Amino acid sequence: MPREALIVIIGGLFSAFAAMAFLGGSAFTLMFVYLAPVPLLLVGLGMGPRAATMTAGVGFFATGLFGGVFAAGIYGLVHALPAWTVTRLVMLQRPAEPGKEDETEWYPLGPALAALALLSGAFILLADLNAGETGLDGILSTHLGEAFQTMLPALDEAGREHVINTIIPFFPGVVGASWVIMTVVNAAIAQGVLVRLGWNLRPSPAYAELELPHWVSWPLVVSAGLALSGSMMGMEGLGYIGRNITMVFAIPYFFLGLAVIHTLARRVSFAGSVLVMLYLVVLISGWAAVVVAGVGVTEQWIGLRGRSGDKDSGQPPGEDDAG
Repeated sequence: MPREALIVIIGGLFSAFAAMAFLGGSAFTLMFVYLAPVPLLLVGLGMGPRAATMTAGVGFFATGLFGGVFAAGIYGLVHALPAWTVTRLVMLQRPAEPGKEDETEWYPLGPALAALALLSGAFILLADLNAGETGLDGILSTHLGEAFQTMLPALDEAGREHVINTIIPFFPGVVGASWVIMTVVNAAIAQGVLVRLGWNLRPSPAYAELELPHWVSWPLVVSAGLALSGSMMGMEGLGYIGRNITMVFAIPYFFLGLAVIHTLARRVSFAGSVLVMLYLVVLISGWAAVVVAGVGVTEQWIGLRGRSGDKDSGQPPGEDDAG
């Protein structure tokens, strides 16, 4: 068997195994579910989009064989599709700008990040359309109530309702945003491993020089308008969906805000400490993440990095700021 075919098969099987690890019933195995796209991304970023497509196919078939059609569908949407999308977009090349030595250059990361946010927002919209008159929030309330009754049997009904009512308003948005963020993290992990092994096809991009396509502002503006209109007109369903997809469409700006902060942090001598504190605050406070996304929106519409002459070294965030 050719080496490439063997890598494709092994990558797909490892991805399928990670995606179905939660069936073991252990909370520890849930971590593997989040890492299921990594084998797909390792193959894709190391061998190209064609290999990524075949690896995803192996993972899809293996998941369906052992878990059934429903499990295969979930695997395809949650793990295979984002990994394939990232690989397909970041491996594109285009003619270089006049004056550059190379004839071609790699596509930037912005379009791939924007595409992931659009996919996530589309999933939420489709879920709401298929929810019928009950609405997505009603279906989630029912399923979460059943889940909490199984996981937290000691919690009384009033306590369960309080927890559900607290998380339901932003649950789809949090899940969708987490899906985008974990895909980005998995891609960074895969690229880092490939770089260390010398198997990467493209050089590590300059993360702090991230730029978003101009059109990415429109989904955010439209979704925010839907959320505001739904709240003002008393249309709870419209406001609910608008609010949650706004969270998802803000994720590209969150990453752009981090890029701006990384660039500006180089002006201080203790940049590493500043960035560590920033990430700790973001992990603890959701409002800090909103502020970072606001910085990203400001950068997109006004521009903040143009006043800084620093250039990124192409290392993942934090590696070159540790001084």
